[in-house]
Amino acid sequence: MEIVNKNKLYPDETTPLKEHFSGFTDVFIGLVPFFQSSSKISKAQSSKEILTLEQAQEKDELFKNIETLNGVIYSTSEEYPEDQEIIETGKPIFWNQIIKNTEIKDFRDLNKALMTSIGAYHKKQRREDTLKILNDYTEKSNIWHPTEGTFGVFVKQQIYNTLNDQKINEIVVIDEHYEDQRVLNLTNLNQSEFISKINFKDYYLYSKDKSILFSIGWDFFFFFISIDNSKIDEKKIESNFEGFWANELDSHLWTWKEGEIENLMNTKELKKSWWNKIMNK
Repeated sequence: MEIVNKNKLYPDETTPLKEHFSGFTDVFIGLVPFFQSSSKISKAQSSKEILTLEQAQEKDELFKNIETLNGVIYSTSEEYPEDQEIIETGKPIFWNQIIKNTEIKDFRDLNKALMTSIGAYHKKQRREDTLKILNDYTEKSNIWHPTEGTFGVFVKQQIYNTLNDQKINEIVVIDEHYEDQRVLNLTNLNQSEFISKINFKDYYLYSKDKSILFSIGWDFFFFFISIDNSKIDEKKIESNFEGFWANELDSHLWTWKEGEIENLMNTKELKKSWWNKIMNK
């Protein structure tokens, strides 16, 4: 399969998903769940916290010689539960529950709020209003936000269950930069062992027969499941993961309607790089 051979297991920002993953028949856009944990009260909500310059200087020598701050400093929250705590005391909270109980309209707006929360957007794209709705609800309900750029405990549990359901015994695991590749034999692993074997920056998992591929990218709260539907039961995907099937036009930028970014940025350069926009804060 070309994307495997060329180390292109994650799509660019604008190519339709079904075109990029054309070696498969269908692509599912999965959503990393929120969660509750009885081990800790959710005060910070997110895996990230905003630091003042003084706080950053205390934590990291890198900031010692900076006198003024032109931007926002984000750091990993010390309050955020560890994976083992989540496994032992956690319960997934799905995006639909958040939408049902707040004024947040849909998956798109919820994803915009999450991306705003980690400072991933240009200021014109940020949805501080939606983020406030989200934060108010999750704080009141003791709900932790998902961590961006990693599958997380609950998704890894469902990946394991899906592979077992489909009688897939061997998978290839590849890290973010395609520097580490290994094969896991599931017949020798229980669910807990499987979770521990998939590291934070393991971004790509696929079956040796290439009937299913899981892909995630940095800074994102969603992932892709590409399948050969002659070998993988679509209903198993739908029952194990929250999300939706990509249509012919959906791309990595599924969060935004056509022209929405360009209107916000007041530009007609439709093909200007997404990354140039969001990183030019």
